[in-house]
Amino acid sequence: MRFKLVAALAAGLAVMAACDNGSDAKYITPEPYLPAYPGSYWDYTDGSRVRACDYELHRYRESTTATSLTDECFVPVWDGKYLYKYSIYQSSPLYPLKTLLKAQGSSVWIVDENNGEKLKRSEVLIDLLQVGDSVYKSVYCVTEFVESLDDIDHWNLREYYAKNVGLVKVEVNNPRDSAAFVVQKELRSYFINK
Repeated sequence: MRFKLVAALAAGLAVMAACDNGSDAKYITPEPYLPAYPGSYWDYTDGSRVRACDYELHRYRESTTATSLTDECFVPVWDGKYLYKYSIYQSSPLYPLKTLLKAQGSSVWIVDENNGEKLKRSEVLIDLLQVGDSVYKSVYCVTEFVESLDDIDHWNLREYYAKNVGLVKVEVNNPRDSAAFVVQKELRSYFINK
C-alpha cells in the first residue's frame, strides 16, 4: 500500500515537472479571445454546441520541420482541439501547427497548404459588431484566403472573436464565385466557467 502511494506521488510530481518548462506555469491558461476554460460552452444558431473540456496533457511539434516534441503540459481542449494560447495544434505530421488567432493587428500568416496552395489568414480589429441582439466590442475578424488569389476580397472564411466571449460569428464564401457570402453560424448563448 505504501509503495503504491509513493509511486502515485512520484508520477504526479513527474507530470508537474514536465509541464514546468523552466517556469512556474504547469497549465496553459486560455486567452481572452478564446476563453476555453473547462466547463464553458457556446451555443450557435446552426444548432451546434461547442464545449471546453478539461485540461489534458499534450505535446506537439513546434513546426513542420521539427523532429522533436515539446514537453507535455496541461492544455485546455476546445471543440476537440488542444489550445496553446491562440494556436491549435493538429495531429497532422505534415502541418501540425494551425494558427487560429494571432491578435497582433492586421498581419498575414500562412496557416496550411492544400493541394499545393498556401492557405493564409489575416486579422482586423473591429470596434463594435452586432450579432443577433447582442453587440460586442473589440472583435477580431480573422479572414482566411488562398495565396493564389492573394486578395483579401476573395476570401473563404471569416471568423469573429469577441474579447472574453470567444467565437461569435462564422461566414463562408466561395472566392471563385460572385454569389454573396453565407453566415454559417452566430452565437446564441454562452457560459464561461472562470
